[in-house]
Amino acid sequence: MTRDTTSMLAFQVIPRLRTGNNFEVVDKAIEVVKASGLPFQVGAMETTLKGDLDAMLGVVRAAEQACLDAGAVEVITNVKIHTTTPDATDTFCTYGRGVTPANHMFVEK
Repeated sequence: MTRDTTSMLAFQVIPRLRTGNNFEVVDKAIEVVKASGLPFQVGAMETTLKGDLDAMLGVVRAAEQACLDAGAVEVITNVKIHTTTPDATDTFCTYGRGVTPANHMFVEK
């Protein structure tokens, strides 16, 4: 029997270019996130997605590829995954407990 879960994934791409602006390449990765149709929040250090884990991992892979396509010679990608079950309402790491006002800012498509 499969349990219902909710997953969030935060990731950061760090592209390295021989020449050019890294921020412009990161913007290409953010375009991939926006086009994914998944709820997301772009932060200063990482982008957080909410949804199906396989779909989110596909977005991360596509964001990496967008960086390479934009001229990066390498990309370091950091990924964090948080999965909860309905029984997790009393755990330390739930988004409904100790939440800052900024956490309501996920963009729903």
